[in-house]
Amino acid sequence: MKKKSTLANIFYNSFGTMFYYGCQWLTTILVVRLAGFEAGGNYSLAMTFTAAFAILALFNTRQYQVSDVTGEYTDRTYICSRWIAMAIAFIICFVGLLFNSYTPHQWGVILLYMVYKCAEAWIDVYHGVDQKNGRMDYVCYSYIIRSILMMAGFCGMLYLTKNLLYAVAALAFTTFAAAVLYDRRVAVKFIAKDDTTNKEMVKKLMIAMVPLVIVAVTNNLSISLPKYFLERYYDATVLGYYSSVATPSMIVQVGANTIFIPLITPLADRLAADDKKGFMDILKKVAIVFAGLSVLAVIVAALLGEWFLVLFFKEEIRPYTYLFVPIIISTLLISINACLFPVCTVLREIKGQLAVGISGIVSSVIASMVFVKGYGMDGVVIALLITLGIQIIIEIYCVYHKVKKWRKTNHG
Repeated sequence: MKKKSTLANIFYNSFGTMFYYGCQWLTTILVVRLAGFEAGGNYSLAMTFTAAFAILALFNTRQYQVSDVTGEYTDRTYICSRWIAMAIAFIICFVGLLFNSYTPHQWGVILLYMVYKCAEAWIDVYHGVDQKNGRMDYVCYSYIIRSILMMAGFCGMLYLTKNLLYAVAALAFTTFAAAVLYDRRVAVKFIAKDDTTNKEMVKKLMIAMVPLVIVAVTNNLSISLPKYFLERYYDATVLGYYSSVATPSMIVQVGANTIFIPLITPLADRLAADDKKGFMDILKKVAIVFAGLSVLAVIVAALLGEWFLVLFFKEEIRPYTYLFVPIIISTLLISINACLFPVCTVLREIKGQLAVGISGIVSSVIASMVFVKGYGMDGVVIALLITLGIQIIIEIYCVYHKVKKWRKTNHG
């Protein structure tokens, strides 16, 4: 099948991802509207608690997978490693719950949401196959199909039962159904019949990915911990208010990330061809576009943020709308952070990424204990800004240092 152009892949990926996460964002609104802020807090708790484990389920192989232009590992090796990662992530998530005094209802919601995240991780490895073959239109169709199933299953069950547990169960079921009936069938078309794998290859891949997994988990934890501490120091209702204000920012973050994801393979191609100028041209163009969109996002948030939040969450949310612009700024920093990580992966800058992950988790814990405890929701934003600022500075240095040392026939 003929590959799509880079611009076409950017469009398909951006449209599909924005559509999907837009629907996912709507679920966070409907939870509050249909079941109240406590249910919204429990839903946010499930999202926050499972965030790091969901990253573990992904095993951070997508960026490595789509930049593997030399075929170091087979498609089936990536798929098999993902199943193992999903099982490990779910088990660790379950064990993690033992160290928290959650209610049985919260336990159920969290575990079912983790099942849903595992289904997403399974689909993601198939999307890697699609992307590597230049067909992100199939990725777009997957997002649209899952969005429709999400709204029908999750929102429909929530409307009928007003029970968050049943709604999350429907979300997990419909996502696995989409994986089996669509994503797997599409990806198989690109996998050669003689494509095989073995235990040694899977083991080798997973060992090679361990540093990147540590980076991904610590990076995600550094972003999630401030909200975790907010629920610990206060309660699920307070977290529900914060999450309600923060959920629209998800669209900004996803929008920024989806533009960059299709560029990972072209960046890897430039590196393999020793095209330093082409590599840097891509990064410069992305930086210019991102800067312009960031300014636009902050202006729109300042002008329409309060009106938008009150429209969806009623007057009860108004006392907290002042947080919207600072949250948008922190979200933009999260997006910069998320875009720099794949660049480091393409450049195989592993040690630098480990430094970013470790510094992020340390600064997040300290900042959360100091600022979240003392300033509540305001402290979450402060902790995020401090943590992300430190991480981004280190990442920019790593990319600069690696590119500066770029030599012909020496990319590692």
